[in-house]
Amino acid sequence: MPEVRATVRRRRLGRELEVLRRACGLTLEEAATLLMRPKTSLSKIENGKQQLPVRDVPFILDKYGLTDSARYEEIMELARKAAQRDWWQKFQGVVRDPFADYLSLEESAILIFKWSPLLIPGWLQTEAYARHVVAASRMWQTDEEIDKFVLLRMNRKSAVLDRDDPPQLWVVLSEMALRQRVGAPGTVVMKAQLEHLRNVAADRNYSHVQIVLLPYSAGEHAGLEGAFTWMRFESGPEVVCLEAMTSAQYLEEEAEVVRYATAADHLRSAAQSPRDTIATLNEMIKEL
Repeated sequence: MPEVRATVRRRRLGRELEVLRRACGLTLEEAATLLMRPKTSLSKIENGKQQLPVRDVPFILDKYGLTDSARYEEIMELARKAAQRDWWQKFQGVVRDPFADYLSLEESAILIFKWSPLLIPGWLQTEAYARHVVAASRMWQTDEEIDKFVLLRMNRKSAVLDRDDPPQLWVVLSEMALRQRVGAPGTVVMKAQLEHLRNVAADRNYSHVQIVLLPYSAGEHAGLEGAFTWMRFESGPEVVCLEAMTSAQYLEEEAEVVRYATAADHLRSAAQSPRDTIATLNEMIKEL
């Protein structure tokens, strides 16, 4: 079977299988013999670099002696998701590997915390705001690419906020992100964006979404080193994502994740309450 790009889902499945193998006290060579599979193939599976057919997973779990039914089903669900064609694959050409990994994590998360000091996050953007932001990034060279990425961003909202089992979403926005006049010199784009943000924050259908504002008056705070996203899952380690313009860094070591989880708690404590945030948004809308 040919080697494929190591996606987040495949890496998570591979990590779970490696944990089980080590719990059995098996070396890679011993496990390969037990599973009647080449050592190189098993190594690639554990590293997420080889697609593992879902039909092969029960055999591996049985050989590893997994009897915990809940853990068994968790790993089977990971295997099914690893084999799925992701919804964003229809946007080939505008979704590059680091962002594809991020979307994969986002879709599997049960809790997402987002600290956004400069920009309103993609799930909460209006189409007009998104278009100005995407065009300003200069990462997309043609109108067609811009159109396609904006459409992806609109699809992303449905995939995260409106799915049947949405994650708990905490978004802490800096006052700077809300006062940056995207769409200037006029105020139409930004006013509509703030109204959309206010409406989502106040909508009972989005009770799983908490949007809070960190005002200038908060002074120094735990998020001064930059934006980050912290995600929690049904199984497997929590992940922190640090995004740059063309790349992303994923942190999974417990000590690193704890540092960012603590920063998230401090940011929430320093921010306005959801109700006060709505009141502030209304004041900003009136100013425009």
